[in-house]
Amino acid sequence: MLRAIDSNCKPTSLTGSCLAGGPGSGKGTQSTKMASHFGFVCISVGEILRNQMIHHATSDRKWELIAKIIANGELAPPETTIEELKQQFIKQLDAEGFVVDGFPREIGQAFTFEEQIGSPDLVVFLACSNQRLRQRLEKRAREQGRPDDNAHAINRRVETFKQNIPLIVKYYQEKGIVVRVRLHQASNCIGTRPFPLELVCSMVQEQLFPQGTDAAGERGAN
Repeated sequence: MLRAIDSNCKPTSLTGSCLAGGPGSGKGTQSTKMASHFGFVCISVGEILRNQMIHHATSDRKWELIAKIIANGELAPPETTIEELKQQFIKQLDAEGFVVDGFPREIGQAFTFEEQIGSPDLVVFLACSNQRLRQRLEKRAREQGRPDDNAHAINRRVETFKQNIPLIVKYYQEKGIVVRVRLHQASNCIGTRPFPLELVCSMVQEQLFPQGTDAAGERGAN
């Protein structure tokens, strides 16, 4: 259960899941769809950071440095990421629940998140080969021109993910809250054909809302 601090500095509990996966695995698309399916709010870590850089990188030294870090394929400072997440939770405390897209990206983020916000109820991990991740990122670079999709950054991001994800998955596996979705074949990778969202949502439903309960904790009609 996630714990956020409201505007009156009071703790509150929230239902939440994280969707983790390599760069280019389709986290953003599936997080949005999952959130819509369950009536949750989707919070994209990458989108938050990119928006802040767009608005502040030219006038704020902090965000100028973060923009350079991310453009080099490295992770934003963890304290910045956590603080931005906290602010998003505070702004939307009336939400039924949350799907946090692209988080955590290294084990330290997971620890800090639990200390300051809480433990997710579920972590969905999209597993896709490194080769396929690179192919998808290169395609996105040609089509969208994101600054962190340059050749050097792509290699750096994939390698960083490869190094960090085993500890993250192991940590949440030991807590019994990981749902792993394997995307081995190119034809099954998100974006080339419809992703089995119904299957994923069914798995999430079973973990988050057992015995027919819904997001509000109410039992569904028989």
